[in-house]
Amino acid sequence: MDPETLKWLVSLGVGGILAGGMFMVYRKDMKINSDAWRGQSEMLMAVVKENTAAITALIQLVNRIAK
Repeated sequence: MDPETLKWLVSLGVGGILAGGMFMVYRKDMKINSDAWRGQSEMLMAVVKENTAAITALIQLVNRIAK
């Protein structure tokens, strides 16, 4: 670790170091959470696309039968 970084870290004091640690933990937790939601939203989009295709096919079938 370079001396300037060490001086800056020491100048923060105990509270600053604890706040920095809490921020890093929170950031990591939010990244994990957003990655999980990203995966879920991709799965939901796939379901919506499949449902849209199925509904469109059913509408076409009903229209052909009705004519």
